[in-house]
Amino acid sequence: MKPDAKKKVEFFFICALVVLVISFFAFSIYLSKKEENGEFSFNSFKSGFISFEDCIADYEAFWDFIYTEYPFTEVCERKGADLKKIKDEGHKKIEYSAPIDSQNSYISFYAKLCEDITSRYFTGHLYPVSMRDYEYGMASSDSYFKLYDVDLMNSFYSAKPYYTVNSLIGSGARMVKADIKIIEEGKIAYVRIDSFRKRGYAKEYVQYKKDMKKFFLDTEKYKHIIIDVSHNGGGSVECYDSDILSYNNIGRNIRQKIYFLCSKNKYTELNPSFKNNQIDIKEVPNIKNANTKKNTIALYEEDAASFQELSPGYAPPKDRRYWLLISGKTASAADRLAGLCKASGFATLVGSNTGGLGHNGFYSPIHMMLPKSGLLIKFDLLYGLNSEGYCTDEFGTAPDIYNLPDKDALETCLEEIQKLESRD
Repeated sequence: MKPDAKKKVEFFFICALVVLVISFFAFSIYLSKKEENGEFSFNSFKSGFISFEDCIADYEAFWDFIYTEYPFTEVCERKGADLKKIKDEGHKKIEYSAPIDSQNSYISFYAKLCEDITSRYFTGHLYPVSMRDYEYGMASSDSYFKLYDVDLMNSFYSAKPYYTVNSLIGSGARMVKADIKIIEEGKIAYVRIDSFRKRGYAKEYVQYKKDMKKFFLDTEKYKHIIIDVSHNGGGSVECYDSDILSYNNIGRNIRQKIYFLCSKNKYTELNPSFKNNQIDIKEVPNIKNANTKKNTIALYEEDAASFQELSPGYAPPKDRRYWLLISGKTASAADRLAGLCKASGFATLVGSNTGGLGHNGFYSPIHMMLPKSGLLIKFDLLYGLNSEGYCTDEFGTAPDIYNLPDKDALETCLEEIQKLESRD
Protein backbone atom coordinates (compact mmCIF):
# COMPACT_ATOMS: atom_id res chain seq x y z
CA MET A 1 0.00 0.00 0.00
CA LYS A 2 1.28 3.47 -0.93
CA PRO A 3 2.11 5.85 1.96
CA ASP A 4 -0.62 8.32 0.98
CA ALA A 5 -3.22 5.56 0.79
CA LYS A 6 -2.09 4.20 4.17
CA LYS A 7 -2.43 7.64 5.75
CA LYS A 8 -5.96 7.98 4.33
CA VAL A 9 -6.97 4.62 5.85
CA GLU A 10 -5.53 5.62 9.23
CA PHE A 11 -7.30 8.98 9.03
CA PHE A 12 -10.67 7.39 8.26
CA PHE A 13 -10.12 4.82 11.05
CA ILE A 14 -9.36 7.55 13.58
CA CYS A 15 -12.39 9.58 12.43
CA ALA A 16 -14.62 6.53 12.76
CA LEU A 17 -13.28 5.81 16.24
CA VAL A 18 -13.86 9.42 17.33
CA VAL A 19 -17.41 9.30 15.98
CA LEU A 20 -18.06 6.04 17.87
CA VAL A 21 -16.71 7.46 21.15
CA ILE A 22 -18.73 10.66 20.79
CA SER A 23 -21.84 8.65 19.90
CA PHE A 24 -21.33 6.38 22.91
CA PHE A 25 -21.06 9.30 25.34
CA ALA A 26 -23.96 11.11 23.71
CA PHE A 27 -26.12 8.00 23.95
CA SER A 28 -25.07 7.46 27.56
CA ILE A 29 -26.04 11.03 28.43
CA TYR A 30 -29.34 10.53 26.62
CA LEU A 31 -30.08 7.34 28.57
CA SER A 32 -29.06 9.00 31.84
CA LYS A 33 -31.58 11.77 31.19
CA LYS A 34 -34.18 9.13 30.40
CA GLU A 35 -33.34 7.33 33.66
CA GLU A 36 -33.66 10.56 35.64
CA ASN A 37 -37.14 11.01 34.14
CA GLY A 38 -38.07 7.42 35.01
CA GLU A 39 -38.35 6.42 31.34
CA PHE A 40 -35.46 3.95 31.39
CA SER A 41 -33.27 1.98 33.81
CA PHE A 42 -29.76 0.66 33.27
CA ASN A 43 -30.80 -2.14 35.62
CA SER A 44 -33.05 -3.51 32.88
CA PHE A 45 -29.90 -4.89 31.22
CA LYS A 46 -29.08 -6.94 34.33
CA SER A 47 -30.49 -10.31 35.30
CA GLY A 48 -31.19 -11.70 38.76
CA PHE A 49 -33.64 -13.72 40.79
CA ILE A 50 -35.77 -10.57 41.28
CA SER A 51 -36.21 -7.58 38.99
CA PHE A 52 -35.35 -3.99 39.83
CA GLU A 53 -39.05 -3.07 39.84
CA ASP A 54 -39.88 -5.90 42.24
CA CYS A 55 -36.96 -4.94 44.49
CA ILE A 56 -38.41 -1.45 44.77
CA ALA A 57 -41.92 -2.81 45.42
CA ASP A 58 -40.55 -5.00 48.24
CA TYR A 59 -38.60 -2.07 49.65
CA GLU A 60 -41.61 0.23 49.72
CA ALA A 61 -43.71 -2.51 51.35
CA PHE A 62 -41.02 -2.99 54.00
CA TRP A 63 -40.92 0.69 54.87
CA ASP A 64 -44.70 0.96 54.90
CA PHE A 65 -44.64 -1.87 57.45
CA ILE A 66 -41.93 -0.11 59.52
CA TYR A 67 -43.91 3.12 59.73
CA THR A 68 -47.41 1.68 60.18
CA GLU A 69 -47.24 -1.80 61.77
CA TYR A 70 -43.85 -2.32 63.45
CA PRO A 71 -44.50 -0.97 66.98
CA PHE A 72 -40.96 0.19 67.81
CA THR A 73 -40.15 2.97 65.31
CA GLU A 74 -40.17 5.57 68.10
CA VAL A 75 -37.78 3.45 70.18
CA CYS A 76 -35.40 3.02 67.23
CA GLU A 77 -35.36 6.77 66.65
CA ARG A 78 -34.71 7.46 70.33
CA LYS A 79 -31.78 5.04 70.14
CA GLY A 80 -30.31 7.19 67.37
CA ALA A 81 -31.60 5.77 64.08
CA ASP A 82 -32.24 8.34 61.34
CA LEU A 83 -34.93 6.37 59.54
CA LYS A 84 -35.26 8.75 56.58
CA LYS A 85 -31.53 8.65 55.95
CA ILE A 86 -31.45 4.86 56.28
CA LYS A 87 -34.34 4.52 53.84
CA ASP A 88 -32.78 6.87 51.28
CA GLU A 89 -29.39 5.15 51.47
CA GLY A 90 -31.01 1.74 51.08
CA HIS A 91 -32.90 2.95 48.02
CA LYS A 92 -29.62 4.08 46.44
CA LYS A 93 -28.06 0.68 47.12
CA ILE A 94 -30.94 -1.02 45.33
CA GLU A 95 -30.62 1.34 42.37
CA TYR A 96 -26.93 0.53 42.18
CA SER A 97 -27.14 -3.24 42.60
CA ALA A 98 -30.62 -4.37 41.50
CA PRO A 99 -31.76 -6.68 40.14
CA ILE A 100 -30.12 -8.63 42.96
CA ASP A 101 -28.50 -11.80 41.74
CA SER A 102 -29.27 -14.19 44.61
CA GLN A 103 -31.41 -14.82 47.67
CA ASN A 104 -28.21 -14.71 49.74
CA SER A 105 -27.51 -11.13 48.66
CA TYR A 106 -31.15 -10.19 49.22
CA ILE A 107 -31.43 -11.56 52.75
CA SER A 108 -28.06 -9.99 53.66
CA PHE A 109 -29.27 -6.61 52.38
CA TYR A 110 -32.32 -6.74 54.66
CA ALA A 111 -30.26 -8.05 57.60
CA LYS A 112 -28.00 -4.98 57.32
CA LEU A 113 -31.06 -2.77 56.96
CA CYS A 114 -32.56 -4.16 60.19
CA GLU A 115 -29.20 -3.69 61.92
CA ASP A 116 -29.19 -0.02 60.93
CA ILE A 117 -32.82 0.57 61.94
CA THR A 118 -32.35 -1.01 65.39
CA SER A 119 -28.74 0.14 65.95
CA ARG A 120 -27.80 -3.58 66.11
CA TYR A 121 -30.11 -4.23 69.08
CA PHE A 122 -32.71 -5.90 66.81
CA THR A 123 -35.44 -4.10 68.75
CA GLY A 124 -38.67 -6.06 68.63
CA HIS A 125 -36.82 -9.04 67.09
CA LEU A 126 -36.61 -7.18 63.76
CA TYR A 127 -34.48 -9.24 61.39
CA PRO A 128 -34.94 -11.59 58.42
CA VAL A 129 -36.05 -15.15 59.05
CA SER A 130 -32.99 -17.34 58.56
CA MET A 131 -32.96 -20.68 56.80
CA ARG A 132 -32.67 -22.40 60.18
CA ASP A 133 -35.68 -20.50 61.56
CA TYR A 134 -37.65 -21.25 58.41
CA GLU A 135 -36.94 -24.98 58.57
CA TYR A 136 -37.66 -25.21 62.29
CA GLY A 137 -40.49 -22.75 62.79
CA MET A 138 -42.31 -22.56 59.48
CA ALA A 139 -42.85 -26.28 58.96
CA SER A 140 -46.43 -26.08 60.27
CA SER A 141 -49.11 -23.52 59.47
CA ASP A 142 -50.30 -20.87 61.91
CA SER A 143 -53.04 -18.25 61.86
CA TYR A 144 -50.74 -15.70 60.21
CA PHE A 145 -50.17 -17.87 57.12
CA LYS A 146 -53.33 -16.43 55.60
CA LEU A 147 -51.33 -13.20 55.21
CA TYR A 148 -48.57 -14.86 53.17
CA ASP A 149 -48.14 -16.19 49.66
CA VAL A 150 -46.86 -19.53 50.93
CA ASP A 151 -45.69 -20.73 47.51
CA LEU A 152 -43.62 -17.59 47.03
CA MET A 153 -42.19 -17.94 50.55
CA ASN A 154 -41.24 -21.56 49.93
CA SER A 155 -39.68 -20.62 46.60
CA PHE A 156 -37.45 -18.01 48.24
CA TYR A 157 -36.24 -20.37 50.97
CA SER A 158 -35.73 -23.26 48.56
CA ALA A 159 -32.47 -21.49 47.64
CA LYS A 160 -31.32 -21.95 51.29
CA PRO A 161 -30.22 -18.31 51.79
CA TYR A 162 -27.71 -17.50 54.51
CA TYR A 163 -26.69 -14.38 56.44
CA THR A 164 -24.88 -13.51 59.65
CA VAL A 165 -26.21 -11.43 62.54
CA ASN A 166 -24.08 -8.62 63.93
CA SER A 167 -25.84 -8.12 67.25
CA LEU A 168 -25.06 -6.24 70.45
CA ILE A 169 -27.14 -8.67 72.52
CA GLY A 170 -26.43 -12.26 73.50
CA SER A 171 -23.12 -14.08 73.23
CA GLY A 172 -23.52 -15.74 69.85
CA ALA A 173 -23.84 -19.12 71.57
CA ARG A 174 -25.54 -21.61 69.30
CA MET A 175 -27.11 -24.14 71.65
CA VAL A 176 -28.09 -24.41 75.29
CA LYS A 177 -25.37 -25.60 77.67
CA ALA A 178 -24.91 -25.54 81.44
CA ASP A 179 -21.48 -24.56 82.78
CA ILE A 180 -21.50 -25.53 86.45
CA LYS A 181 -19.14 -24.49 89.21
CA ILE A 182 -19.17 -25.01 92.97
CA ILE A 183 -18.03 -21.73 94.52
CA GLU A 184 -18.22 -22.83 98.16
CA GLU A 185 -18.71 -26.51 98.94
CA GLY A 186 -22.04 -27.16 100.63
CA LYS A 187 -23.17 -23.55 100.40
CA ILE A 188 -22.83 -21.65 97.08
CA ALA A 189 -23.36 -23.18 93.61
CA TYR A 190 -23.16 -21.44 90.25
CA VAL A 191 -24.42 -22.28 86.77
CA ARG A 192 -23.83 -20.18 83.66
CA ILE A 193 -26.18 -20.56 80.69
CA ASP A 194 -25.29 -18.48 77.62
CA SER A 195 -28.16 -19.60 75.40
CA PHE A 196 -31.65 -21.06 75.61
CA ARG A 197 -31.58 -22.39 72.04
CA LYS A 198 -32.75 -26.01 72.03
CA ARG A 199 -33.97 -26.79 68.48
CA GLY A 200 -36.54 -29.38 69.46
CA TYR A 201 -34.87 -32.20 71.37
CA ALA A 202 -31.40 -31.74 69.95
CA LYS A 203 -28.66 -33.72 71.69
CA GLU A 204 -27.35 -30.53 73.33
CA TYR A 205 -30.74 -29.87 74.91
CA VAL A 206 -31.04 -33.46 76.13
CA GLN A 207 -27.61 -33.12 77.77
CA TYR A 208 -28.58 -29.75 79.27
CA LYS A 209 -31.70 -31.27 80.85
CA LYS A 210 -29.61 -34.04 82.42
CA ASP A 211 -27.01 -31.55 83.66
CA MET A 212 -29.57 -29.19 85.22
CA LYS A 213 -31.44 -31.98 86.97
CA LYS A 214 -28.19 -33.35 88.39
CA PHE A 215 -27.12 -29.81 89.37
CA PHE A 216 -30.21 -29.25 91.52
CA LEU A 217 -30.02 -32.74 93.03
CA ASP A 218 -26.33 -32.37 93.89
CA THR A 219 -26.92 -28.94 95.46
CA GLU A 220 -30.12 -29.85 97.31
CA LYS A 221 -28.84 -28.56 100.66
CA TYR A 222 -27.04 -25.49 99.28
CA LYS A 223 -28.28 -22.16 100.58
CA HIS A 224 -27.33 -20.02 97.56
CA ILE A 225 -27.94 -20.88 93.90
CA ILE A 226 -26.50 -18.42 91.36
CA ILE A 227 -27.88 -18.59 87.81
CA ASP A 228 -25.87 -16.54 85.31
CA VAL A 229 -27.71 -15.45 82.15
CA SER A 230 -25.69 -12.27 81.69
CA HIS A 231 -24.60 -13.37 78.19
CA ASN A 232 -27.80 -15.18 77.24
CA GLY A 233 -29.51 -13.78 74.14
CA GLY A 234 -32.54 -16.06 74.44
CA GLY A 235 -34.07 -19.05 72.75
CA SER A 236 -36.87 -21.23 74.12
CA VAL A 237 -38.67 -20.49 77.41
CA GLU A 238 -38.79 -24.26 78.03
CA CYS A 239 -35.09 -24.16 78.85
CA TYR A 240 -35.79 -22.16 81.98
CA ASP A 241 -39.36 -23.16 82.74
CA SER A 242 -38.95 -26.94 82.59
CA ASP A 243 -35.33 -27.12 83.71
CA ILE A 244 -34.94 -24.32 86.28
CA LEU A 245 -38.18 -22.87 87.63
CA SER A 246 -40.39 -25.96 87.65
CA TYR A 247 -37.99 -27.84 89.95
CA ASN A 248 -37.99 -24.95 92.42
CA ASN A 249 -41.61 -23.82 92.27
CA ILE A 250 -42.68 -25.42 95.54
CA GLY A 251 -45.12 -22.94 97.09
CA ARG A 252 -43.37 -20.01 95.43
CA ASN A 253 -46.15 -18.96 93.02
CA ILE A 254 -43.76 -17.82 90.28
CA ARG A 255 -45.90 -15.63 88.03
CA GLN A 256 -46.16 -12.16 86.50
CA LYS A 257 -48.68 -9.98 84.70
CA ILE A 258 -47.26 -8.29 81.60
CA TYR A 259 -48.78 -5.21 79.98
CA PHE A 260 -48.49 -4.22 76.33
CA LEU A 261 -49.50 -1.46 73.96
CA CYS A 262 -50.18 -1.80 70.24
CA SER A 263 -52.00 -0.36 67.25
CA LYS A 264 -54.83 -1.97 65.32
CA ASN A 265 -53.58 -3.62 62.14
CA LYS A 266 -53.85 -6.86 60.18
CA TYR A 267 -51.30 -8.56 62.44
CA THR A 268 -52.65 -7.56 65.86
CA GLU A 269 -56.20 -8.43 64.81
CA LEU A 270 -55.10 -12.08 64.55
CA ASN A 271 -53.41 -12.06 67.97
CA PRO A 272 -55.39 -13.95 70.67
CA SER A 273 -54.48 -11.40 73.37
CA PHE A 274 -55.71 -8.55 71.14
CA LYS A 275 -59.02 -10.37 70.83
CA ASN A 276 -59.42 -11.44 74.47
CA ASN A 277 -57.26 -9.33 76.80
CA GLN A 278 -57.82 -5.68 75.92
CA ILE A 279 -58.11 -3.29 78.86
CA ASP A 280 -58.53 0.44 79.37
CA ILE A 281 -55.14 2.06 78.91
CA LYS A 282 -55.62 3.83 82.26
CA GLU A 283 -55.41 0.44 83.98
CA VAL A 284 -51.78 -0.02 82.91
CA PRO A 285 -49.44 0.70 85.86
CA ASN A 286 -47.09 3.66 85.30
CA ILE A 287 -48.53 4.26 81.82
CA LYS A 288 -47.02 7.76 81.84
CA ASN A 289 -43.61 6.15 81.26
CA ALA A 290 -44.61 4.25 78.09
CA ASN A 291 -43.56 7.13 75.79
CA THR A 292 -45.40 6.15 72.61
CA LYS A 293 -47.96 7.93 70.45
CA LYS A 294 -48.10 5.14 67.90
CA ASN A 295 -49.43 2.43 70.24
CA THR A 296 -52.70 3.35 71.94
CA ILE A 297 -54.43 0.02 72.63
CA ALA A 298 -53.65 -1.73 75.95
CA LEU A 299 -53.51 -5.50 76.56
CA TYR A 300 -52.20 -7.86 79.22
CA GLU A 301 -51.01 -11.46 79.55
CA GLU A 302 -50.27 -13.61 82.59
CA ASP A 303 -47.09 -15.66 82.73
CA ALA A 304 -46.51 -18.44 85.27
CA ALA A 305 -43.92 -21.13 85.87
CA SER A 306 -44.88 -24.78 85.68
CA PHE A 307 -44.17 -27.35 88.41
CA GLN A 308 -42.61 -30.80 88.33
CA GLU A 309 -41.17 -32.87 91.16
CA LEU A 310 -37.42 -33.19 90.84
CA SER A 311 -37.32 -36.37 92.91
CA PRO A 312 -39.34 -37.86 95.78
CA GLY A 313 -38.48 -36.05 99.00
CA TYR A 314 -36.47 -33.27 97.34
CA ALA A 315 -36.39 -30.53 99.99
CA PRO A 316 -33.98 -27.61 99.59
CA PRO A 317 -33.50 -25.26 102.57
CA LYS A 318 -36.51 -23.04 103.25
CA ASP A 319 -34.21 -20.02 103.48
CA ARG A 320 -32.50 -20.77 100.15
CA ARG A 321 -31.71 -17.68 98.04
CA TYR A 322 -31.72 -17.68 94.26
CA TRP A 323 -29.66 -15.11 92.39
CA LEU A 324 -30.01 -14.25 88.70
CA LEU A 325 -27.09 -12.44 87.03
CA ILE A 326 -28.10 -10.17 84.13
CA SER A 327 -26.64 -7.57 81.77
CA GLY A 328 -27.38 -5.68 78.55
CA LYS A 329 -26.65 -8.92 76.66
CA THR A 330 -29.49 -10.70 78.47
CA ALA A 331 -32.36 -10.73 75.99
CA SER A 332 -35.49 -12.38 74.63
CA ALA A 333 -36.32 -15.57 76.62
CA ALA A 334 -33.58 -14.74 79.15
CA ASP A 335 -35.10 -11.28 79.65
CA ARG A 336 -38.49 -12.91 80.13
CA LEU A 337 -36.95 -15.10 82.84
CA ALA A 338 -35.55 -11.98 84.51
CA GLY A 339 -38.96 -10.30 84.52
CA LEU A 340 -40.64 -13.40 85.93
CA CYS A 341 -38.03 -13.73 88.69
CA LYS A 342 -38.34 -10.05 89.60
CA ALA A 343 -42.13 -9.90 89.57
CA SER A 344 -42.52 -13.06 91.67
CA GLY A 345 -39.56 -12.48 93.96
CA PHE A 346 -38.21 -15.93 93.07
CA ALA A 347 -34.68 -14.63 92.52
CA THR A 348 -32.73 -11.48 93.27
CA LEU A 349 -31.54 -9.84 90.05
CA VAL A 350 -27.91 -8.66 90.09
CA GLY A 351 -26.05 -6.80 87.34
CA SER A 352 -27.28 -4.18 84.89
CA ASN A 353 -30.44 -3.63 82.86
CA THR A 354 -31.21 -6.40 80.38
CA GLY A 355 -31.36 -5.93 76.61
CA GLY A 356 -35.13 -6.48 76.53
CA LEU A 357 -37.04 -8.41 73.82
CA GLY A 358 -38.63 -10.76 76.36
CA HIS A 359 -41.91 -9.03 77.17
CA ASN A 360 -43.58 -8.56 73.79
CA GLY A 361 -46.20 -11.28 74.02
CA PHE A 362 -46.63 -15.06 74.03
CA TYR A 363 -47.25 -15.11 70.30
CA SER A 364 -44.19 -13.08 69.31
CA PRO A 365 -42.20 -12.91 67.22
CA ILE A 366 -44.30 -13.35 64.10
CA HIS A 367 -43.47 -12.61 60.46
CA MET A 368 -44.29 -10.25 57.63
CA MET A 369 -43.57 -11.27 54.06
CA LEU A 370 -42.11 -9.08 51.34
CA PRO A 371 -44.71 -9.36 48.56
CA LYS A 372 -42.48 -9.83 45.51
CA SER A 373 -39.65 -12.02 46.83
CA GLY A 374 -41.20 -14.12 49.61
CA LEU A 375 -38.53 -13.12 52.15
CA LEU A 376 -39.88 -13.23 55.71
CA ILE A 377 -39.07 -10.51 58.26
CA LYS A 378 -39.41 -11.45 61.92
CA PHE A 379 -40.87 -8.93 64.40
CA ASP A 380 -42.74 -8.54 67.69
CA LEU A 381 -46.19 -7.09 67.23
CA LEU A 382 -46.70 -5.84 70.82
CA TYR A 383 -44.92 -2.98 72.61
CA GLY A 384 -44.09 -4.66 75.93
CA LEU A 385 -43.72 -2.71 79.18
CA ASN A 386 -41.56 -3.51 82.19
CA SER A 387 -42.75 -3.28 85.79
CA GLU A 388 -42.00 0.46 85.84
CA GLY A 389 -44.09 1.09 82.73
CA TYR A 390 -41.15 1.72 80.39
CA CYS A 391 -40.74 -0.03 77.04
CA THR A 392 -38.79 -3.19 77.83
CA ASP A 393 -36.99 -3.15 74.49
CA GLU A 394 -35.71 0.34 75.29
CA PHE A 395 -34.89 0.07 78.99
CA GLY A 396 -34.82 -3.66 79.67
CA THR A 397 -35.56 -5.25 83.03
CA ALA A 398 -33.79 -3.47 85.88
CA PRO A 399 -31.81 -5.47 88.46
CA ASP A 400 -32.59 -5.40 92.16
CA ILE A 401 -28.89 -4.81 92.83
CA TYR A 402 -26.66 -2.96 90.35
CA ASN A 403 -23.03 -3.94 89.88
CA LEU A 404 -20.66 -2.45 92.42
CA PRO A 405 -18.00 -0.08 91.02
CA ASP A 406 -15.30 -2.00 89.09
CA LYS A 407 -17.01 -5.33 89.79
CA ASP A 408 -18.99 -7.65 87.55
CA ALA A 409 -22.31 -9.26 88.43
CA LEU A 410 -20.80 -12.40 89.98
CA GLU A 411 -18.38 -10.43 92.16
CA THR A 412 -21.22 -8.13 93.25
CA CYS A 413 -23.44 -11.11 94.02
CA LEU A 414 -20.77 -12.83 96.13
CA GLU A 415 -20.22 -9.65 98.13
CA GLU A 416 -23.96 -9.43 98.76
CA ILE A 417 -24.01 -13.07 99.90
CA GLN A 418 -21.09 -12.37 102.22
CA LYS A 419 -23.01 -9.46 103.77
CA LEU A 420 -26.06 -11.65 104.33
CA GLU A 421 -24.00 -14.45 105.86
CA SER A 422 -22.24 -12.05 108.22
CA ARG A 423 -25.61 -10.94 109.61
CA ASP A 424 -26.78 -14.48 110.34
